[in-house]
Amino acid sequence: MMSTTLQLSDPFGRLGYREAGTGEPLVLIHGVGLQSAAWTPQLEALSKTHWVLSLDMPGHGDSSPLAEGAELPDYVTWLKAALTALNTGPVNLAGHSMGALIAGGFACTHPALVRRVALVNGVFQRSAPARAAVLARAAKIKAGQVDFETPLARWFEDTPTEQAARSQVATWLGQVDITGYATAYGAFARGDSTYAKAWAQIGCPLLALTGEGDPNSTPAMSRAMAAGVQDGTVEILPGRHMVNLTAADAVTDSLTRWLLRPETTAATISAESEKETPMAPAPSVPPNMDPRALRDAFGTFMTGVTVVTSHDKDGTPLGFTANSFSSVSLDPPLVLVCLANSSRNYEALTQASGFAVNILAEDQKEISNTFARPSDDRFAKVAWQPGPQGAPILEGVSAWFDCTMHKTVEAGDHVILIGKVEAFDTSTAPGLGYARGAYVTPAAEAEALAQGANLVVSALIERAGEVLLMDDGNGGLTLPQKPVGRAGASVALGELITACGLAADPGFIYSVFEDAAREHQHISFLCQAADGAPKQGCFTPLSASTMMEVTDPALRIMLERFASESRMGNYGVFYGNQISGDVRKIVSGS
Repeated sequence: MMSTTLQLSDPFGRLGYREAGTGEPLVLIHGVGLQSAAWTPQLEALSKTHWVLSLDMPGHGDSSPLAEGAELPDYVTWLKAALTALNTGPVNLAGHSMGALIAGGFACTHPALVRRVALVNGVFQRSAPARAAVLARAAKIKAGQVDFETPLARWFEDTPTEQAARSQVATWLGQVDITGYATAYGAFARGDSTYAKAWAQIGCPLLALTGEGDPNSTPAMSRAMAAGVQDGTVEILPGRHMVNLTAADAVTDSLTRWLLRPETTAATISAESEKETPMAPAPSVPPNMDPRALRDAFGTFMTGVTVVTSHDKDGTPLGFTANSFSSVSLDPPLVLVCLANSSRNYEALTQASGFAVNILAEDQKEISNTFARPSDDRFAKVAWQPGPQGAPILEGVSAWFDCTMHKTVEAGDHVILIGKVEAFDTSTAPGLGYARGAYVTPAAEAEALAQGANLVVSALIERAGEVLLMDDGNGGLTLPQKPVGRAGASVALGELITACGLAADPGFIYSVFEDAAREHQHISFLCQAADGAPKQGCFTPLSASTMMEVTDPALRIMLERFASESRMGNYGVFYGNQISGDVRKIVSGS
């Protein structure tokens, strides 16, 4: 599990969040007074199958507060800015208490960005006495009369498990910024009916879950929330208001079932959503088609890697990594790139007068990663100059095309940008490739294989987001590996796969590095395995705890990079960390 911060667009300041796992994104939002760590049991369990992001609400943990007097729609807008900066695309969204209000509001107003929504201990259309009571508490908190003992007594029962959770929650409450707490509580008190009229528009699978003894987020509210949408279910668990902590396993099981429910498309789209994305959402994937398997199948097509650049309306350079590039026509000279509707660059690029496509060279993996990660200034450490049409041209690329905008075409969850080439240039540098969620460097691979002395080959065998790991004989984990004999690396790789007892296709080279301590060069091949149990080792998700058991620092760095790249490889962009630390690269960018 990794905790980090990210700068959001104005006026939202800093976002604090925890993340773990790979796969389809699952975003978790806590309640008033808590922090992202409140979801720790679910984050650890669900990160085995999903990319889990637990966010600090504004004014809590490491996130900047909203302005005093902020209302629930302001928190919903904050969430949109957070997901845009994180570049998640459509998400599974779960919220607890105030987090449930935010999640429900987001599902109403941004249906194209929500795969499923889960509301844990959520409130919905309070009775008049309950509304008066919570508004009175909000007024006291705003006046500086903060009482944590009363809610703690209301939230927890007098059992050892509940009291242990109570102690942890009391610690978090004691750490909260009082101004941020008061602002959030005010929005929580006033927001229970904000989206009630739009509730029926929620078309994605909704889970409403609460504790049977929760006096304020009542079972009746959960039933009403589930009954008011097109695809709702309700679950009532033992406990009160903090079931994600006091009944952690049961909540995790409920969320696991919810995540397995088929996605559905919202029947209607709010006016706000239509305005921000000027096209209707694409039809959902057919129910007999696995979306992840479809993305993986798309990923078998080997592509190049580009950075698409332009300027926003203020002249600020912008760019993003993409492999969805193609030539279209020679007369007139046309090229195309595809941009996700959820991209933070959507508005600027669809309204731009033109753009440039930079074809990255093999030694420019770091540039690819720079323009794929969330960043305040992607151009700060990259050498570039304006092209003939004004778009940024990066130094050292294999080729570049500076284009005027010829046409934009709406296509499902993407928009196609067709540019007319006004100027271009090429170099002799071999291009960087991408396939099956990893970079491909054919020229570097050929050089490495030609230097085959003291060579060790390992098999990075992947299946459904998990990697085959084996006991290294010293109480840790490692990849299947062996020295390369006279027969060569391909034969050694085939022998490794056979010894594992798997049907796996020998893949391409994923990483090349020199292990100075062991006086050998190391080549790791990325291979895709079919179904079946291995004779040696087991398939394991690359969680933080798993990484700690990989004792070879070089392999651990490589696996951390692979986990990061694989997570976003499923969405057609490239996220990953350059091999660093004690590993010395044979070729630049490997």
